[in-house]
Amino acid sequence: MEKKVENKLIILKAVMHFMNQNQGLWQEIAPLSTTINELGGKIEYMEELRQITTTASSGLVITKQNLKTELIEQTFALASTLTAYAAQNNDAVLQAKVDFPISELRLLRDSELAPACRNVYMLAQQLGENVGNYGITPEQLNNQATAINTYEQQLPTLRVTVAERKAANDKLKNLMAEAMLLVSEQLDRLMIRFKSSNADVYAAYLNARKVVDYGTRHEKAPEGEVEAKV
Repeated sequence: MEKKVENKLIILKAVMHFMNQNQGLWQEIAPLSTTINELGGKIEYMEELRQITTTASSGLVITKQNLKTELIEQTFALASTLTAYAAQNNDAVLQAKVDFPISELRLLRDSELAPACRNVYMLAQQLGENVGNYGITPEQLNNQATAINTYEQQLPTLRVTVAERKAANDKLKNLMAEAMLLVSEQLDRLMIRFKSSNADVYAAYLNARKVVDYGTRHEKAPEGEVEAKV
């Protein structure tokens, strides 16, 4: 979630906290009650969206990274063994295909990594028993195939989750705009009634309503007015 949106959510939650602490003042005032209940609903929905935007793909990203690391290490070990085999058997063509640093695998894009690893796997599989004395076993090749397939299967899931997170971010921004408009055009106006009848409450409301936009400098508003419209 963007810092600016997060700051606004902090403000809205502070306003709702203040309202909840002073329910006796507004519960019987229908316009205020309606506005506050609507605002509370929007804040609750925004909190749900916030969870999606901040945690939806974190677990999947970690899982993908672990799978990627494992796949790269397995592939490099297999390629290194094939390089030794190629050198000892004067197979320059094979050596050119498998003699590369591990950094080359790490720099590949997600869409490029699996095919590259599969090429190494297929070369080893084609050699079969010829590389058995080099420690390349059927079990190792099966593990390599499983690692490639698992990694490939994870990629579409991650893309869907990223798309869902983007959609949640868009909804969150729109909902935030609606909530801030509700506060500035309705709640601020309805709270004016307490300016003379209950000055302490009104001052406390203004304090909760202040915009604290980190990284941005604001001019101080005149006393008794809402500091900023957002």
